[in-house]
Amino acid sequence: MYNRFWTKCTTAKRQKNENVDRMSNLPDSILAHILSFLTTKVAVQTSLLAKRYQNLWASVPVVDLDFDDFLLSGEEVEEGSCKQEEKFVKFVNGVFEHREPLTLESFNLVWDGDNSDPTPTTAWLDTVAKLKPKFLSVDISTEKDKIEVPDSVFTSELLQQLVLELSFETISPRSVKLPCLKRLTLKYIYFEDEILEKLSSGSPAIEEMVIHDCIWNSGCISSGTMKHLVLRYCHDGTISFLDILICIPSLEFLEVYSCLVMGKLKFKDMTSLVGAQIHFDKLSDEEPLFLTGLTNVKSFELVLSVSAMMTMKNLLEKKATNFPTFDNLRSLKIGGWSITRDFDLVARFLLHAPNLKKLTLLHNEELEISKGNIEISLQLGDNLDIVEIIYKKDDVSASELVKSVETHFKIIREANIISSE
Repeated sequence: MYNRFWTKCTTAKRQKNENVDRMSNLPDSILAHILSFLTTKVAVQTSLLAKRYQNLWASVPVVDLDFDDFLLSGEEVEEGSCKQEEKFVKFVNGVFEHREPLTLESFNLVWDGDNSDPTPTTAWLDTVAKLKPKFLSVDISTEKDKIEVPDSVFTSELLQQLVLELSFETISPRSVKLPCLKRLTLKYIYFEDEILEKLSSGSPAIEEMVIHDCIWNSGCISSGTMKHLVLRYCHDGTISFLDILICIPSLEFLEVYSCLVMGKLKFKDMTSLVGAQIHFDKLSDEEPLFLTGLTNVKSFELVLSVSAMMTMKNLLEKKATNFPTFDNLRSLKIGGWSITRDFDLVARFLLHAPNLKKLTLLHNEELEISKGNIEISLQLGDNLDIVEIIYKKDDVSASELVKSVETHFKIIREANIISSE
């Protein structure tokens, strides 16, 4: 009897607790923080839930706007493609009109509409910059009109992270003063007027810069605080390759992938470099000076297309004394071509990296190239502890390379030979 009474009491108590609206008991600041994890459109819609939520969205420190959230449906589609743009612009203007004049933590805008007019974003960004956000991200992909990023974005004093993706538009601020900026990401942008130098020198606290699919003619990236630099799929906007100077004594990690300007990239004062990953599809017919600036690197990954490898090889044969010495290099991953048929570039690294401990060969059998003397070249790598060979499963020619490496190290000394398919 007692147990049944206790069970009924606890069940009734549990049901009573489940009916309690705990959300309503939370302070406005906590509710606003919860709403910050929603898109701004959804946050505004919560005003329909209860009277207390009516204006709560206006104090949310995050604004997250996406053009695709206003996709047309049913009869609206028949009214024309400008209907979606009209709804989106009206909503965003309303957000800024009714939002409380507080500082903004984060602003994110995605506008992906081929036939839409993104010109209102200039006024929006100017308003946002004056609210002193810490995070600002703009991703605009249209084909109709040009996008102008206002100068106020580049002088926002509390901004810590800036992301701009702009359909190959030009950014040309008169000045850059971003004292708190730590991370900068630039995608699909056309650089001119030494904008890269302005951005790097005007951001005295920057730690990471990512430049992706951008067009530039010339320029300089210099910094005393940057730790990580990424260049992906960038290319030259002119007929001839112009100099791109990278001068970052504080840089620890460098990534360069498939950039068509690489033949003219020059690295200077890279004294803190720990790791570098460089993938070249094409090199200009110039002396490969990029290697000279990377001699302090400890872990180096160099992947070349067959064309880039042949260009570098020909240049080095003309000026054999120009190959630099990598005293700090401990790990080297190199390849992208048929190493079985041309070991020369690998041999040069082995000769000029006296403290190298791990060598990873990326073998790729794609083109018939004159066969080199692998066994003689391997005599230069007697200080190695680990040799790893990576190749495709159906690459028959790689077995010759594996056999040569295994035979050499069995005779000279013990080493860990790893073959990966």
